[in-house]
Amino acid sequence: MLYVIGKDDCPWCDKAKELLDKNHTQYVYKNLSTLFPEKRKAWKDFINNELSKTTVPVVINVIGGYSELSELMDD
Repeated sequence: MLYVIGKDDCPWCDKAKELLDKNHTQYVYKNLSTLFPEKRKAWKDFINNELSKTTVPVVINVIGGYSELSELMDD
């Protein structure tokens, strides 16, 4: 499953969601615009510092736990 981090008034975020919907791809959308300022800042810091990204959308492939990771590595 994909995890998409975006915000309001972001055409690229809208395009990413449209593409995923068009391809019937399951995803979870985290809208930074709906968060309280301190939470929004924490997410932005995470995106910048941990993921080395400076813009949204950020799309993350969520694999799961060890079993799913092991299956992925075996493929």
